[in-house]
Parts: sequence; C-alpha cells; structure tokens
Amino acid sequence: MKNLIKNISIASIPVIFLLSSCSKSFIEKNPFDSVPQGEAITDATSMQHALNGAYSGMRAVGVYGRDFPVIGDLQADNTFLEVNNSGRYIPQYQFNFTATDGTYDEIWKACYTVILRANQIIDADVSGDGVDAIKAQAYGLRGLMYFKLVNAYARPYTDDPSAMGVPLVLHYDAYAQPPRNSVKEVYDQIVSDLKKGFETADGYSNSVTLSKYAIEGLLARTYLYMGDNTNAKASAADVINNSEFSLVSANNYANFWADPGIHSDAVEVMFEIDQDVINNNGPDDLAGIYVDTYQDIYVSSDLYDLYSATDVRQTVMQPGSTKAGAPAVLVYKYQNENNTKDKDNIKVIRLSEVYLIAAEASLPGNEDDARMYLNAIAEIRDPGFNGYNSTGSELLNDIITERRKELAFEGDRYYDLNRLMRDVTRSPNAGAIPGPLEIPYTDFHRIAPIPQTELQANPNIEQNPGYQ
Repeated sequence: MKNLIKNISIASIPVIFLLSSCSKSFIEKNPFDSVPQGEAITDATSMQHALNGAYSGMRAVGVYGRDFPVIGDLQADNTFLEVNNSGRYIPQYQFNFTATDGTYDEIWKACYTVILRANQIIDADVSGDGVDAIKAQAYGLRGLMYFKLVNAYARPYTDDPSAMGVPLVLHYDAYAQPPRNSVKEVYDQIVSDLKKGFETADGYSNSVTLSKYAIEGLLARTYLYMGDNTNAKASAADVINNSEFSLVSANNYANFWADPGIHSDAVEVMFEIDQDVINNNGPDDLAGIYVDTYQDIYVSSDLYDLYSATDVRQTVMQPGSTKAGAPAVLVYKYQNENNTKDKDNIKVIRLSEVYLIAAEASLPGNEDDARMYLNAIAEIRDPGFNGYNSTGSELLNDIITERRKELAFEGDRYYDLNRLMRDVTRSPNAGAIPGPLEIPYTDFHRIAPIPQTELQANPNIEQNPGYQ
C-alpha cells in the first residue's frame, strides 16, 4: 500500500482517496494494482489478477456501485427523493451542487482509478496465451470509463465537440498535470479503445466478463451519443444479427431481475458488474438506496403512469409508501439487498438497449427499420400492445419514451436528455423534498463541476462555466 500512495498521488489519477475506503477483502485478494507495474504484471496470470482489480473498481460506490445509476435517474424525471431521507443526493436532486460536492468528487476519483488499472494492463510488456484477450477487456473498460466521465463533466458531443472534455490519461506519469482534452478528442479515444477491444476480445462466456459483442454494444452506444447514426446502427445491427444474445421473454422478465446470479445463457444482459455476499458495498450499494437500508428514492408518478397494466416492466416497481407515509412506488429492480447467498449484479448494457439504439439510429432515413426495432422491445415487454405506427418526430419521441421505460433505474435517462439537448421536466410527487420541476438544458448545472480537489492539485485544468 505504501508504494501505491507514493506512486499515484497525482492530480489526474487521484486514487488514494478511493483506496482508503476499499473493503479489506478487496485489498487482500487483489493487490496487483498496488505495486509498480513492472513488478505486478509479469505474465498472463498476474495480468488477469490486475484485470480482476479493474473490474472490482467498477463496483465502487462512485461508479456503477451506486452514483452513476442513481444520478442518471434522479437528476432527470424518473425518480424523486423523499422528505424523510438519509441526507444522500440532496444537492443532485435540487440542482444546487458546487465544485466541493462530495458525490462528484467521488465519481471523478473512482473512474480514474479504473482507468489507471486499465492503463497498467494495456501498457504491460507481456506476451503469451490469453494476453490479447485480457488487454481487449482493459481497452473496453477504459473506453467505458471515459464515456461515463465525458458525459458527466462535459457538454454533449451533439452540442459542441470542441468544448472542454476531461483529461485523457493513457499512460502512467507521476508528474502529469494534464489539461482537459476536447469532447471530440475524448470520444475519438473512446471509439479507438472500444474498436481495439472488439478486435481481440474473446467470445461470450458469462455476463461479468466483457466479451466481443458486449464491447460492440458499448461502441454502438458511443456512436449514438456522438450523433453518428450510421455507425451506431451498423454496430447495433451487427450485435443483433450476429451475436449469441437474445431478449428475455415476457414470461421470464420478473425472474430475470429477481435472479442475482451470473448469467451464462446469453439472455438479455451483455455485461454487468458482479456483486456477491463477499464483494459488495454493504449498506451503501445500489439496492440499499431504493429499498431496505435507506429507501430514500422512489419512482416518479409520470414514469409509472407510462406503463400499461399488461406491461411486465411493472413487476420491478412495487406500490407502497415513503418512510414518511406518502403514497409512492418503490424501485424493485434490485431485490437482493438482504439475500445471504448473493447480491444483485449491476447491469451495464443489455440487448434491449441495443435494439433501441438501432431504432433511434435508423432515423430519419428508415422509419420502417426504426419501428421494427422499436416494436421488438415494446411488444415483448407488453404482450397487450399492438405496436407503434408513428412517423416523423412522433416516432422519435416514441423511441425515446421506450428507452425511458426500458432503461429506468439503470442510469441512462439524464444523459439521454442531455445528448438530445432537452429540458428536464418533472412532475410533482407527494412526499418529495423541494426541487425544481423544470431544469432547462441551458442551466450550467446540467454538467457536473470539476472537483475542487482536482483544481487545487492540477493548475492546468479548467472549471466548467458557472461554478465558482
């Protein structure tokens, strides 16, 4: 641990703060990211251990463990924070966070921790069986982390590709104080990383390992966020037509979400973050903020009203009440908070999203394809629905609405509204804390502040406009 603190206390990769809160079991089981690269990664076996550490970093509270999925719905219009809360995510819901906000500080550090670990694997001078496949996963993880960072801390590519993005740190340098790269430069790196990963990744083995087509699914998502519909559709269609993945049926939907185990059947989930009874975030995990431990956040009324009585997606929402007694609907996608044998894995990308990417990317030129991909999801989720027949702008809005319904509580809604440059419009909810019902796209809070700790450590980095 001493070597780790000595080597990486730099502005661009501020990981010591995260590691101070890591679980004891993780530090003991996966020490390969805490010693110098040349000593740690010497063969395929030690490289695999380092990759395990990178995957484990994705489980941090500041990444997929809670913050990204929660914020992606709470700062939008899918969820609300009740008055009798535990004090978490209040600035995010009320849009009054500053550069000293602890949540966005945690996200920044946690993401760059994973990037550091991926960089160590990518730069390791090792050859042999399995090395290329391991590095492919590291490229995929690095691309995914930069995708999350640039969407949190920068204006969307669809708005201004030349705007300030986030620093690209691709190699270890103890003295680096990198400035922010442009949004375009960051996206170009994401595309490059995901393409490299796709080229050499192994085929599918299980849901907690980045496989070839899971990486291509992430690439399709990246192209969509860039507004590159041609490449988004091509990548999405390749996954749909040529991968082993299949959609979960209506009859199995509820069981799919209730099952906390690792999948090896290629049904629905393409990549997820593993959590079990030993490796998890305890009471601070994603399930805990919705049910059982804290139960602070609930389904917004206007989202719940979008689902018909025959829509199977209602099975992951449970009518009830807030802790203060107001009528409310509980988020029940993550049901295994108190499971003594296993915990909910955290979904990163599912085949349903890839279908919806293909639908949106088919527009404006091919509405028949757009409806085909859209209805493949809408009809399997709602057996009583006869499909969309819309055209033009109405068809696009139907696709965006279906994305909202399908990906609810997985952290996508807020970033969809950002890339589409749409205002956030919330409905009043009984029992909610005070918060704005309209957040215009032009509000400077629509992108997160660069953390104050980073600004103090790195004189070359600039703050986002509006933050003091």
